[in-house]
Amino acid sequence: MRLFRISPMLLFTFGLVLQPGLAKAQSAPQPTSTTSPAKTHALAIPAEEPSDEAQEESIAAKGLSGRVAAMLLRGEYDEIDHLAQKLRSEKTRTAGGGWELSYLYRGLKAPDRFHPEDHIARLNAWITARPQSITPRVALAGVYLKYAWAARGAGYADSVTPEGWRLFAERAAQAKLVLDDAAKLTPMCPEWFSKMQTVALAQDWEKDQTAALFQRAIEFEPEYIYFYKSYALYLLPKWDGNERDDADFARKSADAVGGKKGDYIYYEIGMVVLGAKSGEKGGGLDWARLQRGYQAQADLFAKNTNYDKNQFARMAFRFHDRTIGKQAFADVGEKWSKDVWKKREKFEQARKWADGASESTTASLH
Repeated sequence: MRLFRISPMLLFTFGLVLQPGLAKAQSAPQPTSTTSPAKTHALAIPAEEPSDEAQEESIAAKGLSGRVAAMLLRGEYDEIDHLAQKLRSEKTRTAGGGWELSYLYRGLKAPDRFHPEDHIARLNAWITARPQSITPRVALAGVYLKYAWAARGAGYADSVTPEGWRLFAERAAQAKLVLDDAAKLTPMCPEWFSKMQTVALAQDWEKDQTAALFQRAIEFEPEYIYFYKSYALYLLPKWDGNERDDADFARKSADAVGGKKGDYIYYEIGMVVLGAKSGEKGGGLDWARLQRGYQAQADLFAKNTNYDKNQFARMAFRFHDRTIGKQAFADVGEKWSKDVWKKREKFEQARKWADGASESTTASLH
């Protein structure tokens, strides 16, 4: 039996907060899964919201989240619904490519230190006032999922208490019930699919069931990047995929979208794959296409964020490309990202490699 601890890099990649561990409960009920209870490996999860540094929130995006949180406290449900629909229809993106819709849901999440019952009651009041709105139901499912992680904790599967497993399964099932109830509402919301992907991981759905959900998601909105990153995580070999499933998925997804947008999707998926395959040179990915995807981010969304600059420098290091790496580290300058490198020492060692240090001095960074 394999027991994995969740990679900090993956936790950051998906912007998790509040005890972000995830694994299948060994004995708790699994309403939609038929997988054997013996399968107890831990799973990281997709974005509940973008990370501050990974998305480099613009002032406007920060203001959006704070404004929505204040609107919820004042009970301004009509105004939030109007804004949510505007962001869905206009598909507004931040500099660097993040969806502003995701920041709206960030404003609707419960604070890290929160009384979940109070926040759940607040969202239920919104549902009562506007029963045809999908937005509060998606937000409510997110609260139940976050509440589930709090019960499970972030350790190995065998460190979770029986009560932790029970609450984890119970709250994930509550999230699914809320989402199932919302599925009949129109207009549909991309975040509905994103939250249901998280449920699929929590309940360890079978491969065909999870694949079908992903297909529905991208048919609804093929550019919602969070769908791809979540499914790429599911396909990693230490969880439910084979050795090259994730790299093949990146290629097929990018080809299906095509052009610069497809290359950008390839780059975003690549960050997930490389973050997980720390011991492998390139994770089976196409370095030339990753470079095109990084450039596509700047072309399509006005800039590469500082987080992305650090990620790209690390990619160059992983692919042993000193020519690209030297320029990438120059672009980073002194703005190293703790979330990418974890320690300043690792950043400095990789930068020295780009400047000509021997491979042996930096071998441990791969």
